[in-house]
Amino acid sequence: MNRFVITILMLLLSQGVFSQHLFTDRSAKRGEILNAHVYPVGEIRSSRFSLVNGEGRIVSVSDGFFMREGEKSIITALLGIPSDIEPGKYKLQVFCETEKGSEQFTKPFFVTDREFKEMDISLNGAMTDLRTSDDPRKAEESRELWALLSSFDKEADYYNGSFDCPVENYFESAFFGDRRRYLYSDGTTSQSLHNGSDLAAVVGEPVFAPAEGKVVMARFRILTGNTVVIEHLPGVYTLYYHLDKMDVQIDKMVTRGEKIGVVGKTGLVTGAHLHWELRVSGIPVDPLRYMEVPLIDKREIMDIIESIH
Repeated sequence: MNRFVITILMLLLSQGVFSQHLFTDRSAKRGEILNAHVYPVGEIRSSRFSLVNGEGRIVSVSDGFFMREGEKSIITALLGIPSDIEPGKYKLQVFCETEKGSEQFTKPFFVTDREFKEMDISLNGAMTDLRTSDDPRKAEESRELWALLSSFDKEADYYNGSFDCPVENYFESAFFGDRRRYLYSDGTTSQSLHNGSDLAAVVGEPVFAPAEGKVVMARFRILTGNTVVIEHLPGVYTLYYHLDKMDVQIDKMVTRGEKIGVVGKTGLVTGAHLHWELRVSGIPVDPLRYMEVPLIDKREIMDIIESIH
């Protein structure tokens, strides 16, 4: 409970005044996950959680979903914290809809800083053309992927613990949040953020599901090559790029440690590796962080429930 603070929201419900408690992290670093819970559920039918900066702009947003712990239900939301926002004071705004109306409440939240590496990447002529060509298929694939990663299935409660590493024999060749400068073969440059971790390995090295989930994409894409996407929780997805071969199909339920493909160098690459990415509420967050800590700490949820009763 030491990571959480409590804000009490009084909602006027049909049986009189009912008290909801909002439990949230006090702070998190750029590129991490904000956890928030509302308990007891009472007559709340739906909820939306937004992280808002000092200018009133929403930088991350997610619906809440119901989790059951024994005979009790709790509303949980996971919000990705963008790696490129400024550290400092923010507000967590929660909007709840009940059978009798709606209510909004707010509490402070602090985004703390972390350093990211800078990297120059030289591309040959073929890779320069692949990245810079005005191909409408790339735009369409980007729209399709964003639609998938921003979708939210409240019933998709497959796994909420920590991840295993999807590759056994590797070295980390590029890091989450790298500030990249691409050096093109014609002498021009462009900049981008690296949204995942690159795990360099030999072609054919097995890639395993780091946790239970549902395969929601398994296809070739121009820039990311053979690509697999697994849904683990509502709004929580892991992505696997540049595979040489895919061993799963859409809608397949995978188990922790199940082989989903092998390392390759398909798409935009300078060498064989697995690009491993974690998206939460559409926002890229550091996947290696969640090998160390769970997506949702079930012990803290039990502490929340027990603290109210």
